[in-house]
Amino acid sequence: MKNTLITTLKGRPILKGELLFDDHKISFRNDPGLFLINIIPLSFISIFNGLNWYKNFYSKDLFDQIIYPLGFFVGTFLVLLLIIRYPLAKKMNQVQFKPDDLKSVIIDKTIYGISFTFHLHNNSEHKFKCKQDRKSDKLIAFLKESKVEIINA
Repeated sequence: MKNTLITTLKGRPILKGELLFDDHKISFRNDPGLFLINIIPLSFISIFNGLNWYKNFYSKDLFDQIIYPLGFFVGTFLVLLLIIRYPLAKKMNQVQFKPDDLKSVIIDKTIYGISFTFHLHNNSEHKFKCKQDRKSDKLIAFLKESKVEIINA
């Protein structure tokens, strides 16, 4: 009987999240609701900075000339980035695959961590970065036991 303990790797796929694996499947998990929760306050900050910039447009104060426009543009950029990334986060949260579904795995070890690129038989690709520790070594051992083609980059 195989061990069915779920191992969680905290790391950085394209969107922040976790990689979970046991002896049966690998899955990605993140919180797409967190993106929505972050959009609301950033929208308010951006709107209020834009209104204050408009209200104090002809002001000679350095704060009014630099900080309000900077806050408006940075806030707007972050809100748009979160809106664009929300569907990706929702889609990534539903990714699950078995070792049989894997065509190959590219493992790239660097000074800062380890990067996994999962190539599936349906020609999709999923990337995940995390720090190199015993959990990432456990994932590599799990992939070797599953007889998945491992490519070291």
